[in-house]
Amino acid sequence: MQAFLHHLSPYAHMLLAEKPLALLAWPTIAIGAGMLARYSLGKTSQRLAIVPRTAGGLVGVVTAPFLHANLAHFAANITPFVVLGALVLRKGSDTFVETLAAVALGSGVLVWLLARKGAHMGASGLVFGLLGYLLSLAYVTRATGDLVIAGLVVLVYGGLLLGLKPARRGTSWEAHLFGLLVGMAKALWLGH
Repeated sequence: MQAFLHHLSPYAHMLLAEKPLALLAWPTIAIGAGMLARYSLGKTSQRLAIVPRTAGGLVGVVTAPFLHANLAHFAANITPFVVLGALVLRKGSDTFVETLAAVALGSGVLVWLLARKGAHMGASGLVFGLLGYLLSLAYVTRATGDLVIAGLVVLVYGGLLLGLKPARRGTSWEAHLFGLLVGMAKALWLGH
């Protein structure tokens, strides 16, 4: 596969086969593929969402971040995921993978345990988790670079925090809240 990618384009090879960029590119591609799967499967794709406190809904802890209710939902998540993911990735490949895994699993389990009934899906829990990590990282390290990034993140993506209040019926504000909390805990608990 690497030879194919290298012949296709050196940029494609760098993006899809070399760390650290591939660590961000593949989840982004998977989220895009999940959007296509959502349209292909229609309503049956809700079986892959987190449905709180149901045995079948547990599968969504792993699959729900890749599904989106519609194109607007996908568009609202994909750019912040890439931007915030790239900012976490600057702290190293291991930190990025650990943070993304902790946020995905931690927020997914909390949604399954505590959220209201419904089909919870989308990458917004991941987005809020990355946001929470970056903000808490600045608090923990107080390093100039981390503080500047946190300030820029608040300036550009601070409006996301409005998604924490239960305003719209179809929005999983619980995934937003739990993602943010898990991301913050990851930075605070590990001290970075």
